[in-house]
Amino acid sequence: MLNIKKLIKKCKSYLVKKAIVVQSRAVAEKSIEIDVSLKNFISYAGISAVLTNGMETIDLPYQRVKKKLTIAILISHLSDDVNNYIVLSNAKQKFWLKLDEHIKEKVLYHVVGNKLFRLSVNKKVLVKNLLPEFSFSNELKIIKNLYTSYSELTAVLENMDLNIDSHEKMFALKHGEMKPLEIAMNKETSTFEVLDFNQLSQGDWRLIIAIGDTAYFLESKTQEEISLLTSNHQGVLKYINKNFYLSLDNYYLEIEAMKLKVNEDTIQLEVATDIQPDKFQYTFLIQDTKLNKEFVRPVERTNNGFKTEILLENILEGSTIKRFFLLKEDSEGKHFKYQFFIETAKIFKRRSFKVIYNSQEYVLRVYRRKDKSMGSIIVRKPKLRRLMKSVKDFRLSGFIGNLHVFKDCTFYLAVEDRNTLDIVEYPLTEENFEVSIAAEDLIKVKGKEKSILDFFITVKDAEGNTIRKDKIKYELADYRKDNYYESIKEKDEYGNKHYFLVTTTPFDNMKIETFTIPKGVNMLSNTAGKDPNVWLIGERYNTAQDNGIALFRWLRKNTTIDAYYVIEEDAEDYRVLKDMEYVLCFGSKEHFEIASRAKVLLGTHDLENLLPYKPAQGFFNYEDTIKVFLQHGVLGRKPVEYDKKNYELPFDLFIVSSEPEKYDVVMNKMGYNEEEVAVTGLARFDNLPKENHSKDILLMPTWRDWIHTDEQFLKSQYYNYYNNLINNERLQGILEEYNVNLNFYPHYRAQNFFAQDINEENSRIHFIRLGSKTVQQLLIDHALLITDFSSVSFDFTLMNKPVIYYHFDVNRFFKRGILRPVEETFLGKIAQNETDLVDMIEESIENNFKSFDIELDNIIKYQDRHNCQRIYQTVLSKLNKENEKNEG
Repeated sequence: MLNIKKLIKKCKSYLVKKAIVVQSRAVAEKSIEIDVSLKNFISYAGISAVLTNGMETIDLPYQRVKKKLTIAILISHLSDDVNNYIVLSNAKQKFWLKLDEHIKEKVLYHVVGNKLFRLSVNKKVLVKNLLPEFSFSNELKIIKNLYTSYSELTAVLENMDLNIDSHEKMFALKHGEMKPLEIAMNKETSTFEVLDFNQLSQGDWRLIIAIGDTAYFLESKTQEEISLLTSNHQGVLKYINKNFYLSLDNYYLEIEAMKLKVNEDTIQLEVATDIQPDKFQYTFLIQDTKLNKEFVRPVERTNNGFKTEILLENILEGSTIKRFFLLKEDSEGKHFKYQFFIETAKIFKRRSFKVIYNSQEYVLRVYRRKDKSMGSIIVRKPKLRRLMKSVKDFRLSGFIGNLHVFKDCTFYLAVEDRNTLDIVEYPLTEENFEVSIAAEDLIKVKGKEKSILDFFITVKDAEGNTIRKDKIKYELADYRKDNYYESIKEKDEYGNKHYFLVTTTPFDNMKIETFTIPKGVNMLSNTAGKDPNVWLIGERYNTAQDNGIALFRWLRKNTTIDAYYVIEEDAEDYRVLKDMEYVLCFGSKEHFEIASRAKVLLGTHDLENLLPYKPAQGFFNYEDTIKVFLQHGVLGRKPVEYDKKNYELPFDLFIVSSEPEKYDVVMNKMGYNEEEVAVTGLARFDNLPKENHSKDILLMPTWRDWIHTDEQFLKSQYYNYYNNLINNERLQGILEEYNVNLNFYPHYRAQNFFAQDINEENSRIHFIRLGSKTVQQLLIDHALLITDFSSVSFDFTLMNKPVIYYHFDVNRFFKRGILRPVEETFLGKIAQNETDLVDMIEESIENNFKSFDIELDNIIKYQDRHNCQRIYQTVLSKLNKENEKNEG
């Protein structure tokens, strides 16, 4: 039987098509050629090779000689800041590429046209430009007089005269992974000192030095191996395949036996090892790389090893993987971090443990890695199964499961107001439940006249503490922004009418949208009452800083249109507008009446923000309005949520700034038709000055949509990176030296957190509170903008001022793709780490904030300050066409 299986497997190997990368090379400083061997191909007709970066695709030329393809890639076609992939297909069917098993280097490097490219093969060929901000030289930089000490490496660059104004940086490269190294440079002696190796992991690293705008691989004058010890690794500087490397290996402690015992609040760990009696100090380290936390526990030495007690709360926090290490400290204060080496898996007599903690049953699992080192403790959080199956007349049927993992707990279906967090709970006693939601309960819990109520399953322990709170999905969800599944209407004791509509989020989580029509409000009941001369304009509920307010002011000044602007009464921006005519308080009697009469609705966001009721078919003739999306930026970066498919009643008019934005983005990717998209330019661009009288810097990052809770925010890379930046001592010194201020204007969701982190006493870095100035005024008042992905950068560029982009998480931000090529949308310099960003800030200050030489026509067609006029004329044209259609 076994021989038959082997025979079948062998036969399959002769039938499956294979494409194997056997060689790559640089050609004439213009291109890279890749040789691909084809096996088991009956026909070679229809083979195609394409280069794609997720945004655009280019057909690649190739030559075939018998069973070998030679594919040529011009480096001018490779995008700098995103991944480039080479994909092969035959008759539209893609086939996998593999690297020839005889090639020792699994990642290939080529210097072509003064750029360093990495090639790796995994089903397709990935080509990436490393260090795109530097010109890469084929020349090697020779180092001599190489010395090492604990966590330090010192060397002299041979025949090197360094410019006193040049900047020197060092990087380490491993399998395409690039890490910056902190160095100190003595320019008089051409001596550099590497100060920190903690960013480097185990493996072989090539060293690169960047001097000014040029980068070089480092080469040693001697070929002797030189040892280096750091807190994390034992290393050797040596030659591998004729190239100079820093080879790092972990410290290992061999484990002969191990016992894990789970107690009520702790885990007792006892280890038998070959560790010898000595005078060193030992501690036990628990490391959580995801949460960026470390916990240290004391170690008790035993006759044949050591033991320690680990707090369960340290292990279970965040339900993330925890790694274990033994820390050794010598008499000089040098630290060494040891991993545990396990020769045989038999040491693990028991690998999984069930732990009752916080009234829930967690599963802990210890595993051994492929390199035989002890892996980690994997924490599996108890899973609460839940699903809403149907809703009829606000009687909800659903299911909760896996209840046995919760000990002495009670379960509830909860409805919570999103603003006030007030909550009403309905007890659940069985896995299959039915709950009737009373309108009276919803009236009591809602915090605003127009609000959103979310559904949760909550779990409480015996003392009544909430230990779990999970959103619940709707089985029959068919998400649209302007649809609903069920609705009820209830009049309260004061005669106000409360509407409640069951809807879902884009993730199919169930929610209730609610609004109230006050007693005495007269709403129009027929379409004929819609007045084409009444236009209602808004942005977010609580802002007046964008294209909405810019267009409103222009219409009031230049036309006879009855244009109204709506904003919440308690908004910061309302104070500026409250004395203006035609400004409405959100939810007021006048707001309801104007909303029911307005024929034209113009918003920078969803029209939820300017209507006091649900924008959906059947509500006060919403379907008979002209819906205009004014936008709040230039599209072309991250996909946005305004696709036509997301609406039952989509926008009738979509405002854009250029033909590429219209055709490539809004039509091709978002599904709108030609006549629904107008190239007019954004209204707020009309108010941008061309003169720059400032020398201050504005730091204004956008949000990350994967952060949902305060806890996630405080543990996020996003928070840590910006918190580190505003506390960067070198940045503080540069600002002080040049008498420049950096003003930090966080996204509105992050304001409260960063406000606490800035100490303005004796500081050049200041916090700007939301609403204290308009965004447009902030852009006008500054000479340099630092942002990450925000489209306000286009406003800044339009004012002929420089922008620096901070892209430390670019791959995650564009995980779902980017709408236009990087070079067309990020107009300025890009920093991917804090060191580079501070360097670029200093360079911009030294150059007196000189603007970059940028061509804007493909991004912003009109730069004549007549955008409001074009928007007005376009809406009038839409009204006239609808009128002609109705009369015809």
